[in-house]
Amino acid sequence: MAQPIPDDAIQVMPQPLRKMATGIFKKVGLPDADAHRMAECLVQVDLRGVFSHGTRQIRRYASEYRAGQLNPRPTIRVISDAPSTAILDGDGGIGYLVATRGTEMVIEKAEAQGIAAVTTRHHGHVGSEGIYARMALRRSLVTFAVAGGSQWQPPSNPEATVWDAMQSPPMCFGIPSADGPPLVLDMSANMFRDRSQLEEAMQRFPEPLLKSLGLKFVSTLLGGMLAGSIPEAERKNTFSAASRGFLIVAFKPDALGDVTHFLGEVTRIIAASRALKPIPGQKSAEVAGSLEWEREQDWAIEGIPIGKQHRELLEEVAGDLDVDVPWT
Repeated sequence: MAQPIPDDAIQVMPQPLRKMATGIFKKVGLPDADAHRMAECLVQVDLRGVFSHGTRQIRRYASEYRAGQLNPRPTIRVISDAPSTAILDGDGGIGYLVATRGTEMVIEKAEAQGIAAVTTRHHGHVGSEGIYARMALRRSLVTFAVAGGSQWQPPSNPEATVWDAMQSPPMCFGIPSADGPPLVLDMSANMFRDRSQLEEAMQRFPEPLLKSLGLKFVSTLLGGMLAGSIPEAERKNTFSAASRGFLIVAFKPDALGDVTHFLGEVTRIIAASRALKPIPGQKSAEVAGSLEWEREQDWAIEGIPIGKQHRELLEEVAGDLDVDVPWT
């Protein structure tokens, strides 16, 4: 979800930001192509204003690499490959790399078969799942994706409730349009982050809370337990951060209906909805992904507004690894 622009932000152009991110990932051991891919993914998310999942994540990933928790040079393996499905192993690397390859495969298979599903396992964080939805949207494919940890255990706190059984797994839907913004619902399944307000939320908003709990189970069971689980004989303990899985399903709209009519209707409905009054307290009327889509177009030209805290985080990591930052 797009986040507010900090008052102390300065504009940073995407390409210098990519160069800095690429340099950091090279310094922690990634090959050139993988470092470039990681930088592209993170800056793409910053361009959409989802700062929590963009280059702010670099400190976390650099720390995991430097601590030996992720494999900087994984060899991605295809475990199984059928006409409409595939399973990939990330070899202990970060999730973006194997999820990218998995998405490329699901696109190829969906275009050939009409519908396809691909899972990935044995890897770290996949980041914002909208990255992969937008890869498929460029080919007018509809997608559904989830991710989750594969090593679930019940909470140890004796005061824990069923709400605490699951954390904040991601879930994403991507629906193409004929023109203008597509629909990209890229979200955490956890809609109530403040645990201290859980009792009040249950009293005032029981329906969304219970539905959120259900979505947390869906993402974890499908993304973590189904996609991410590794057979006992193949488990490796070398890379402790490589405990996640990812599932993406894609299909061609024309396999199920009139694609031209459908894409046109998506465009019409999104445009007409955005012409309505905003939700109270909001500046504009938006649907899932529309504000992010606009920001991506504008900020590619104007620069990404990076706040002071965000800059200081990147300066710390870059300085530690002797990488130049583009604003100093």
